[in-house]
Amino acid sequence: MKKMNVLAMPKRDYFVQAEIDRLRVNMGFVGVDKKVIMVASSVPGEGKSYISISIWSELAKAGNRVCLVDADMRKSNMRSSLRLSTMNGEEFIGLSHYLAGYVEAEDIIYATGMEGAYIIPTLTLVNPSLLFEGDRLDKLIAQLRDSFDYVVIDTPPLGAVSDGQLIASKCDGCILVVRAHDTARSAVKRSIQQIEAVKCPLLGLVLNRIDNKRATGYYYAGYKSKGYEKYYTSGSASSRVRAPKEKGSRVASRKAPQMKAPQEQTAKEPEVAAK
Repeated sequence: MKKMNVLAMPKRDYFVQAEIDRLRVNMGFVGVDKKVIMVASSVPGEGKSYISISIWSELAKAGNRVCLVDADMRKSNMRSSLRLSTMNGEEFIGLSHYLAGYVEAEDIIYATGMEGAYIIPTLTLVNPSLLFEGDRLDKLIAQLRDSFDYVVIDTPPLGAVSDGQLIASKCDGCILVVRAHDTARSAVKRSIQQIEAVKCPLLGLVLNRIDNKRATGYYYAGYKSKGYEKYYTSGSASSRVRAPKEKGSRVASRKAPQMKAPQEQTAKEPEVAAK
């Protein structure tokens, strides 16, 4: 099997690590049939890639064989944030090459320096929707399902493009990442509706980036990928308009993020105007 160098991993302090551990443990209760799990968000900048990487690495540390699939082929930043590089100057081949029919599955699955942790990277494309609609993604997921204990798929934001919904239709479940104090409640509701429309079980929500100045607890306050604020739009973070805080937002921010039943997930989400 080909090998990929992972030269950087997101740093986590004690409190963040404790919540990541909680998320990994909660995943053990969703059922043995939930092997292929997508991690999505409603809008750019909510931290879904960070959560995908964290779930992947922690499941591997727990003794599982896990494959992380970078399916955000429009604006992926995983290659740069993890500082991925091939061995011995080999050509960088990823998901986009496979879906286009240029290579086979074994050509894009890379072992990493972490035991049990494998990765399928990607290169960016302008419009990959047609590739996701073909049968090659179904074949790849079937092969990964047989080869790994878990498959974690990082997808584009559901509210930005249709790719995420197409991928959701092929997964066993979805974890939706919501940025505290920032994501509009209406955007979260639309994302849940999109997931349910393709009959993908919503396994839970991760309330992310809680500001520790506004709450007693936080998930990973302060982590910020380079360029995230301009993920799919040209707007800047400073132009974001914030709605008045609601009581429900304050209550939610004081609780550690846990996986909840879908009917409980929109009741106390922070409501802030989207970009």
